[in-house]
Amino acid sequence: MSTRLMFTQRAAAVFGLMIAGALGVAAQQPSMAGKTAEQVYKNIKVLKGTPADQLNLSMHLVEGELGVDCTFCHVDHDPMHFPLDDNKRKDTARKMMQMVMDINKSNFDGKQVVTCYTCHQGHPDPVSTLVLPLPAAVDSFIGLEEEKPVTPALPTVDQILDKYIQALGGQQALRGVTTRAITATQDLSSGPGGKIPLPAQIERYQKAPNLSLTIEHVATGTLAEGFDGKTAWAQNLKGVVTDIGPAVDQARAHRNADFYIDSLNLKQQYTKMEVTAAKRVNGRDAYEVVGYPASDSPEQLYFDTLTGLLLRKHSVLPSPLGEAPFQIDYDDYKETSSGLRFPFTMRMTPATSRTEPSTHSTIHVQSVQDNPPVDEAKFARPLTKAAQ
Repeated sequence: MSTRLMFTQRAAAVFGLMIAGALGVAAQQPSMAGKTAEQVYKNIKVLKGTPADQLNLSMHLVEGELGVDCTFCHVDHDPMHFPLDDNKRKDTARKMMQMVMDINKSNFDGKQVVTCYTCHQGHPDPVSTLVLPLPAAVDSFIGLEEEKPVTPALPTVDQILDKYIQALGGQQALRGVTTRAITATQDLSSGPGGKIPLPAQIERYQKAPNLSLTIEHVATGTLAEGFDGKTAWAQNLKGVVTDIGPAVDQARAHRNADFYIDSLNLKQQYTKMEVTAAKRVNGRDAYEVVGYPASDSPEQLYFDTLTGLLLRKHSVLPSPLGEAPFQIDYDDYKETSSGLRFPFTMRMTPATSRTEPSTHSTIHVQSVQDNPPVDEAKFARPLTKAAQ
């Protein structure tokens, strides 16, 4: 989508559970806070009035829903050419977007019930004719109900979370940690379509109750993001500091900044939690727990039935064209310096993972130091650096 680093701050919920906060790839972009798409980008016709910082996410969502890449509608991957209308499919895409919005407005009070995926299902051309052979018919005659397998009783939310806390090291040991320093590596998405990996060395600092700072060192400079107890901010490669937006990102950043979000305070992050099913996750049996954050979309958490450890988190990112799914898998749990368990491998899968496999991103944790001395001043929002 862009020769700049792809906008993954909203997608990096991987640091919202287990490391809290988020990676600030968007930090090198100019502030879009409060601006509409047409105020930042050229030749916007259908998505006028939508938040500018949601446009790239919407385009990537369309890629995943149709199983295509940028060049299906654009002339090439060069963002300088994105405003051009030379590709006829671009006009078709605009008409389809408008059609979807009109359907939702006229039939569902503007709610995003119908999306591109409703018809396309990951293919450029939607299927409009019944495909043969048909699946086996289900006998629906009265009194001829199919015998259903017996489903074992599921544990309660509290039972699952209690086992999870014990698996991490226990309540007392977790409460005894109030600061943390993490080092890790990650390949950030960059270049045309976000297909060029950009190696980054990451430093992550946290202090209870809700202070955080993430520093990313890349070949071209340093990015940073933090939460100072009130506001989430980002600093780009030029040293410009801005608030992270939109509002949903601030709300998630505030929630994720809780030092104990991944353990003792996990339940407090949701207005309600419920155990919904037993499923297979990466070859392991897991309990699916759905959490409902206040004023946000539900999230699915998957806990290993044997070890109790968290295996996966599934959430969605809002966009003008629908909700974009985002998944994080947690693996390779090892001991921190104090003996607590922590996932040293975290794999992120965005909506475009099938069409653009390189947009997958994996964090490889190198070390986790518990209770290092960390001055509270370290988390203060920096001033924008003067132009060089």
